[in-house]
Amino acid sequence: MLRIVEEAGLPVAFEAAHLPAKAAASLAKSDSEALGNALRVYVGRAATEGQPAIVGRHELAGDALRFTPSFPLKAGLDYRIEFNLPASGGNNRLRLEKVISLPAAPRPAAAKVTTIYPTAATLPENQLRFYLHFSAPMRRGEAYEHLQLLGEDGKPVHAPFLELGEELWDPSATRLTLLIDPGRIKKGLTPREEHGPVLTAGGIYKLVVAKGWRDASGQVLAEDFTKTFTAGPAIERVIDQQTWKVGPPRSGSRSPLVVRFPYPLDHALLGRTITVESAAGQRLDGEVTVGPEEKSWEFRPDQPWAAGAYDLVIDTVLEDQAGNRVGRPFEVDQFTHFDKSSAPEFVRLPFKIVPGRE
Repeated sequence: MLRIVEEAGLPVAFEAAHLPAKAAASLAKSDSEALGNALRVYVGRAATEGQPAIVGRHELAGDALRFTPSFPLKAGLDYRIEFNLPASGGNNRLRLEKVISLPAAPRPAAAKVTTIYPTAATLPENQLRFYLHFSAPMRRGEAYEHLQLLGEDGKPVHAPFLELGEELWDPSATRLTLLIDPGRIKKGLTPREEHGPVLTAGGIYKLVVAKGWRDASGQVLAEDFTKTFTAGPAIERVIDQQTWKVGPPRSGSRSPLVVRFPYPLDHALLGRTITVESAAGQRLDGEVTVGPEEKSWEFRPDQPWAAGAYDLVIDTVLEDQAGNRVGRPFEVDQFTHFDKSSAPEFVRLPFKIVPGRE
């Protein structure tokens, strides 16, 4: 009989098993070339002229001749097994053929939008970017076909996004950075003068992700996703770390250090632009969590806090929702002289851990 052999639930080899004693004895005297001629495996249900057999290793064990392919078998393909043992020494010719179909791999669940950042219900009218998070990798190159920004009247806002030829995906293709056209944000630029700002304070908007968008497996999104928000006043001030409220825990615990901001900051940048250092300049290892509406930041150390002085070290590339940075407003490039050489790369915010357990 011809069969497939599985290991750990996966198909790995083919066998001509339970061979007649004379056939098995004949094969036992054969060299590797003869074993290869006796058992061949092809891809496909029907024989094709000149089609090469799959390469692999043959071995005889008792009354079974096994063939193990050099490369893993693929789900969803048909394999044709041919066993051919010529007549010799009084033995009758033995020929068997069988097609084995490997079941297709189950399709993963269709991707869906899990979150859109910022998460707040009110965003500044000079909101710069959104982050769209998906449950599975998405197909690149289709984003702008399936995204709309609708105004309060339900009509699409004219050309709201900066449509880049190279979409801004993270390496896993599960997070897309979507930029509002900066030319519609910065004052005095032609796109804003001709079409007005994308968002206007007091307006109600819907960012719609249509389910026609395909994920990396070719399936469309499981469902539409809509983020509804109201536009508030523009934010045109720099980020000032001195306005942050730092809530340090006591020593001896691994309770989180909590930092609260007067207004939301950029979700993605918060995850990588703030670190904690000891007075000796040693960076602490730990877990960072961004709080609700991106208005707080928490750091839970891997080791219990020791009493003493510490610094929050803040990379000045940190931005708020409108693209304002630490010590540098978004509008500065267009209208204000700014000496970039004098801008620090990092700023520090000192705090202390006092003795005693919580």
